[in-house]
Amino acid sequence: MGDKAYLVAVTGQLVEGVDPATAQANLARLFRIPEARAAAMLSGKPVVIKKGVDEATARRYQASLREAGVLARLMACAPESGDSPVAGAEPESTPPASSGDPSESPNSPVAQAEPAGPDWTLAPVGTDLSDREAPPPLEVDLSELTLAEPGVTLGTPRDHPPLKVDTSDLTLAQPPDEEDRASEEEPDNPRP
Repeated sequence: MGDKAYLVAVTGQLVEGVDPATAQANLARLFRIPEARAAAMLSGKPVVIKKGVDEATARRYQASLREAGVLARLMACAPESGDSPVAGAEPESTPPASSGDPSESPNSPVAQAEPAGPDWTLAPVGTDLSDREAPPPLEVDLSELTLAEPGVTLGTPRDHPPLKVDTSDLTLAQPPDEEDRASEEEPDNPRP
C-alpha cells in the first residue's frame, strides 16, 4: 500500500449475467439505502461511492460491489481529511484485501485509471464541445424552375364581373328641420 488516495465510483454497468433488479436490490442492501436511490446509482452515469481511501480499502469496496453485481472503477485522487461516502453509508461487509496487483485478477473488467489532470487544456470561449455531427447537405432539385424577367406579370389576370348590389329595399330618412338642427349644434357649455 502506498500513500496514494483513491476514490471508488460505480460505473452504472452490471457484472455480466446479473439481472438489473437483482443488482439494484443487492446495492440497496449493501449500502442500506432505498431501492430508488440504488436505481439512480445504476442509471449509467458514474457515481462516486467513497473517496480519499487507501488502495486496499478501495479494492475491498470494488470487490464488495462486484459481489453485488455492480462494476466499479478505482481512480487515484488527492488525499482528503473527511472520508464520508457520497452514496450514503459504509458497506455491511468487505472481503479481505487483495495485494493490489492488477495481474492477480486478469478477468476484472475495471482497470485502475489515473486522471490526466496536467494534460488537460481549456477550449477557447465559444467553442462547441458537443459531439454532434453536421447534418447532411440538402439535395433539392431546382432544374424545373425558371425565373421571369423583371416587370413581367406572373399568372393570368382574371376578369371579375361587376358587382350587382340590389339597393331597392333601402330608404333614406328625411333631413331634420332647421330648428332641430340649430339646437343640436349648440353646445351645452358655450365658450366664453
